[in-house]
Amino acid sequence: MPALASPERDAVEREVVELERLCRALEDSLVAGKWDDVSATLRDSRRVTHAFLNAMEAAADARDEEFDKAIYARMRRVFDIREDQLNRLEAFHNQVGERLQNISRWKEFARSIGAKKARARHSVGLDSSR
Repeated sequence: MPALASPERDAVEREVVELERLCRALEDSLVAGKWDDVSATLRDSRRVTHAFLNAMEAAADARDEEFDKAIYARMRRVFDIREDQLNRLEAFHNQVGERLQNISRWKEFARSIGAKKARARHSVGLDSSR
């Protein structure tokens, strides 16, 4: 029967707490549009997820069904939050892409109109300051 508290279980708990904190940090960065922070938080999340998996493996002998259920429920919540955040980030990315395409079309249209006007306004050199 595994002990209720062990260094291995504590390590798992620390990684879960850190993933939960990173979910909050990612949400704050997404809402604020701090893209460098978003990138750093996603990078940290990958690192901590790997550490969590290692901690779970190291704690195999110290874990019981109740502990695994509790950790699974918390990790499921983390996964759901991260999935929602990534879906929103992907939707934002797609919207930005559409906006950039529209801007590009408008710029191309403006150039085509401007080019026609420039050809129509050729002067005979009387307005130059030479």
